[in-house]
Amino acid sequence: MSVRLNMLRPTTSIIRNSLAVRGISTSTPKRASHDDSHHGHGEGAEDAYTTESFFTPFWRNTLILTTISILAYPYLPSTSTNTTSPSLDPETWSKSTKDNSLPVVTRLLAQITPKAEVWTQRNDKHLELSKEAAETKLLFQEAERPKVLRMRYPSSFEQASPHNIAVGSQADLTDLKVQL
Repeated sequence: MSVRLNMLRPTTSIIRNSLAVRGISTSTPKRASHDDSHHGHGEGAEDAYTTESFFTPFWRNTLILTTISILAYPYLPSTSTNTTSPSLDPETWSKSTKDNSLPVVTRLLAQITPKAEVWTQRNDKHLELSKEAAETKLLFQEAERPKVLRMRYPSSFEQASPHNIAVGSQADLTDLKVQL
């Protein structure tokens, strides 16, 4: 038994020394990510999320302001009782340059805007030009190239013998030019 102990002693001392050295110098440091302090992974996670609804103060205030705006709009004061438009009434539009009850910008626009007859002439001219452009486009879209009949063997005209041919059995091909 003493022989056995003598044989085991060196190995046990080596193991003991290596464990002591490993425990001091090469132990892996503890990291915070591997700790047991993970919050929000199970218990206590219910209070992390708020309940969303349309009864928050933002939506309540939006609904109140929208309702007030819709109800108050008909009772707001109007800037002018004279509504002018060059397309609805050209005479009133031309008179609005001298009406001081209208805003300045409206009077300036009434002075700058041409008469209704000018707009009618411009629209007619534009209509004529549009019709011409449409007809031209249609012409080019419907145009087709002439059909070309290509012969598979154009040398077939020159294969037959010019001798011993019956009269009227062939057409005169002397001016024929074969194009490839």
